Amino acid sequence: MKVRSTFRVVNTVGSTWFVRPRTPGRLVMAVTRRCNLRCSMCHTYDLEPGDELSADEIGSLCATIPNLTWLDVTGGEIFLRKDIAEVFDAILANSPRLAVLHFPTNGWFGDRVLEVIKRIISQRPDLDVLITVSLDGPKSLHDQIRGQEGSFQRALDTFQRIRNLAGVEAYIGTTVSRMNEQAMDAMEQELRRAIPDFNQRLWHKNWLQISEHFFGNASDVESQPANGAALAASHRASRGIPRSAVDLMEWAFLVNLESYLKGDRLGFSCQALHGSAFVSADGFLYPCHVYDRPLGNLRDWDLNLAALWSSAEVIEARKDVEELACGGCFTPCEAYPAIAGSPLKAGLRTLQRAVTNAARRVRI
Repeated sequence: MKVRSTFRVVNTVGSTWFVRPRTPGRLVMAVTRRCNLRCSMCHTYDLEPGDELSADEIGSLCATIPNLTWLDVTGGEIFLRKDIAEVFDAILANSPRLAVLHFPTNGWFGDRVLEVIKRIISQRPDLDVLITVSLDGPKSLHDQIRGQEGSFQRALDTFQRIRNLAGVEAYIGTTVSRMNEQAMDAMEQELRRAIPDFNQRLWHKNWLQISEHFFGNASDVESQPANGAALAASHRASRGIPRSAVDLMEWAFLVNLESYLKGDRLGFSCQALHGSAFVSADGFLYPCHVYDRPLGNLRDWDLNLAALWSSAEVIEARKDVEELACGGCFTPCEAYPAIAGSPLKAGLRTLQRAVTNAARRVRI
């Protein structure tokens, strides 16, 4: 990450250590539920598309979040929106403090992806732009999981093209599930053949997340990986010593994920409705992308997130999140803000767990 971007994020997150901000500093914003693929672990394509927020509405919404520094734009496949370039134009024009912009893609629309990235960089060269291209296994397995022959090669080609752009960080993102957890070694071998300078730091593994309102996959609990803790430990070890802020966050996530999947309590606070939130493609505010609790549609609040943020519904939900009435989770989307939001407690807990996990493996 650029030094200036890191400072902005740290400054914004640091302000939440002492007081609750009037608006979130970090937002996950879905801009469509539509998808051209038919992934076996995600059913957004079965959900009603809804009345998607327009580019102008998204710009108006961002204008009410003055301290927005970290934005994840997601879907569905966001590049199915023919106005996706205008969506990003509206975001950038109304988010002057934005430091980190991340979005995932299945890589199918490579030309469109490249055009939009170049447009973003030309407008905001100071911005940290992070893109995750989804690959879920070796070629045949990926195409099977994604329900579309040729999707592996398209994703790989798009990833390679993005990597050649200056000012962009490109990563491979894999959703680990029971369908592909035994194929990680084979996938690594295939990636090394295709990408001569491949290293584990280019590869982010996300454990299958269950969310009815976002993924429409509440019935897929049985698809979660059977050996998640061991996979987390193996992936952390393969990445080596952290060399950047992103590396350090990933290391902390994987250490805590291993413990969490072994049944340990998390031990530090979730940032949902404190420093972060989720907005659906049709404008509903949720605590996060997992907790299925709509708190109001922003169109009913004149697209003013700051006003809805102080409503009775949000205040009540915030208390429930603090008490883990949601059931708790440890997904990457919520884990990173949780770690950053409680740096001392999370840092100490992470170091303790790193030692404990290592001791457990020695005993085994």
